[in-house]
Amino acid sequence: MRSVVLMGLLVAIVPVMLGVAYLALVREPANTDSQLSEAAQSYASQGAARIHALLNRIDSRIEAAASSPLAAQALAGNDQQALDDTERTLLSFFPEASSISLVPLGEMGTATFSSGNDEARNHIELDLLRRTSRGEQAPPEAYQHEGTGLTSIARSVGGDTANQQAVMLITFNNSLLQDQLNALDIDSGQFRLEQVLPASPDRTTTVAQSGNGDLDTLSATFSVPQSQWQVTFTPSRAFSNRFVQSPVTLFAVLGLVLVAVIAGFALVLVMFPKRLVNETRKITVAADKRTSVELAIPELVPLARELRRATLRGLRRAGPETEEEKAELDSDVFADPAFGDTGSYEVLELDGQEQGGSAAENDPDFPSHIFRAYDIRGLADDELDDEMVAKIGGAIATLADEQDEQTLIVGCDGRTSSPRIKSTLIKALMSAGRDVIDIGVVPTPLLYFATRHLDCRSGVMVTGSHNPAEFNGFKVVINQQTIAAGGIADIRDRVKAGRFSKGQGRVIREDVTEAYIDEVMSDIAIAESLKIVVDAGNGATSKIGPALFEALGCEVLRLHCELDGRFPNHPPDTSDEANLEDLVATVRNTGADFGVAFDGDGDRLAVVTGTGQIVRSDTLMMVFSEDVVSRNPGADVVFDVKCSRHLAELITRCGGRPIPWKTGHAFMKEKMQETGALLGGEFSGHIFFGERWYGFDDGMYAAGRLAEILATGESTLDEALASFPSSINTPEILVPVPEAEKFRLINNLAAAGSFTLGKVSNLDGVRVDFPYGWGLVRASNTSAALTARFEADSAEELESIQQEFRTQLLAVDPELSLTF
Repeated sequence: MRSVVLMGLLVAIVPVMLGVAYLALVREPANTDSQLSEAAQSYASQGAARIHALLNRIDSRIEAAASSPLAAQALAGNDQQALDDTERTLLSFFPEASSISLVPLGEMGTATFSSGNDEARNHIELDLLRRTSRGEQAPPEAYQHEGTGLTSIARSVGGDTANQQAVMLITFNNSLLQDQLNALDIDSGQFRLEQVLPASPDRTTTVAQSGNGDLDTLSATFSVPQSQWQVTFTPSRAFSNRFVQSPVTLFAVLGLVLVAVIAGFALVLVMFPKRLVNETRKITVAADKRTSVELAIPELVPLARELRRATLRGLRRAGPETEEEKAELDSDVFADPAFGDTGSYEVLELDGQEQGGSAAENDPDFPSHIFRAYDIRGLADDELDDEMVAKIGGAIATLADEQDEQTLIVGCDGRTSSPRIKSTLIKALMSAGRDVIDIGVVPTPLLYFATRHLDCRSGVMVTGSHNPAEFNGFKVVINQQTIAAGGIADIRDRVKAGRFSKGQGRVIREDVTEAYIDEVMSDIAIAESLKIVVDAGNGATSKIGPALFEALGCEVLRLHCELDGRFPNHPPDTSDEANLEDLVATVRNTGADFGVAFDGDGDRLAVVTGTGQIVRSDTLMMVFSEDVVSRNPGADVVFDVKCSRHLAELITRCGGRPIPWKTGHAFMKEKMQETGALLGGEFSGHIFFGERWYGFDDGMYAAGRLAEILATGESTLDEALASFPSSINTPEILVPVPEAEKFRLINNLAAAGSFTLGKVSNLDGVRVDFPYGWGLVRASNTSAALTARFEADSAEELESIQQEFRTQLLAVDPELSLTF
């Protein structure tokens, strides 16, 4: 025991000491250099700003002097004596100037002078006069003349007519620039005003300088706007000493940490043997008396069970175990107090049906499984016949009536079964006294939009979403809220009971497509045209998807944009990467900036980069999070449990608050409304914008926001993704299981699974976070399957996590056919 504790103490202390050494010897010096470089850059920019302000003041005074009546009269008269008198008068306005010349322009619009002209004392001033007379904005020129540093500025002045136009050449001593540098903090280092030689940009001449600097390697340079000058600041040794941190505090913290670590291990060394003796005594007594026992050390549970088994066999001396004894051995008589009396798991309520108990659930002839966590979904011909659809419509109408919702919006996707189901649904709603606004064949986001745009807050979308063509279903919105588990269960029970409101409603038709496009265009601005491939998958976005991006100014290449509810080219599930092969190939072959794919009803988005890389949705959420949180520091971002751990790290690093939550578009919208989050996203491709949009999942709007980000920034999508952290990870993996068994399997895994090296979360299914990655298994809310996903720092660690999950799942059900 002592050797184990001492080994643990050594393992704890060595990394702490190495960490402190790294901080003191590597990190702190690097931080000091970084801070010093930033400070030097700031000082250089201050110097450049001061010089720029001086030049702006001189320009303003030149403009004021040139517009004076005296100057205008002298230029109009074209009298050399008048010009000389004007020059002398102007010198009184510029006491810092050593000379001022007014050079009239000739009839051809060029300055009239010769190389010996008094107005120009050297070739530099001649060049300034010629360039300015040609209409160029010549920058100030510094030079040496007879051993004196001078700077000349030439500006066009005069009226609208040719005989009133001239070039004013003003020259001043460089001591004026020296004074500007002297006014800076020259105790901190040397400020040097340099002129870049046009013919050799890497060569400079010094115009003026002030102060002294020692650390040339940390010099910083900042350009003076509208000139060929720059200010270089070189820090002094005294200045650098301000940024050096004393290591005393760091070593004091190290001392406190070491004391705490040693004290902690000493406490373990003293207390653990006593606790172990006590636990062993409890196990022995419980085995003898065949009573239950609570253990403070979970690792002793297997030992306790084996001792109980041995005790029972010893009492029997011979013969097989009785059923009662088997039940006793399999029961949770050894509880872990860390999780209370219910064991180490939480019973999840993900689907509103897996807990059982209602009359509808207990009727074997009633298809309870079509009433899922946040929508209704089943086989269109067998499970959603006209009788069932009419009952569902009556139940929805009665629920709406109870919430004072008189009118419901109804839309449908492009499946071959949708017209029949929509027609039957509308008749049922009207028979129950509800009015209906029929918005036709639209993507689901347009129904959500209609509940915000029209004078109606509720609606029903007939859609099978991303499921195969033979499926269909309903997504229900009441009072602008997508109803989830409790609401769907309520509809199920009303269908079973068959008691609906009565009345006679009416139906009108409304087209919200144009209004939707107009509102998206008023929100999203794409700075430059992008080439985008749009794969509608023959779904509900086939028409509006390409039209929206063309309206936003993009070049659109259509792929599978012919509405066909049979989905002849590929299934409508964008989360299955095999369904993106056509999009990947088209983006690569056409040189598009990126490609987007929408699922059957348009509420999911998949993205492919210009090089054909598939962007998984948690990575796409990094792009959106960085953009949204940068404008809204402290903003909440919600994401589901299937997303990478790197997403939470990035949100925190950007200044936001990451909020993991249950998978499901209805659950996500509820959580966003509860927290006021500005952004949400699921690994399946549902993206929710609360910033500038309504907070519902909309694949087209999300694609538009991505285009806006890329058009505004300087990076391609591939370059942007390269800056994000990455790991070895899997796509979403489906493990087919019977519909009635999936929740039981997850609950059993949560109860009996033993993940000794990881931290278990039962927020949604079983997610286990390890130091080097994580794994997740949960019951699918939309299909008869378990869904799994894994991520790790290396392929070997990924396989290790998967193997641990395989072991635990097969221990729960040895007949499972695992697909990972």
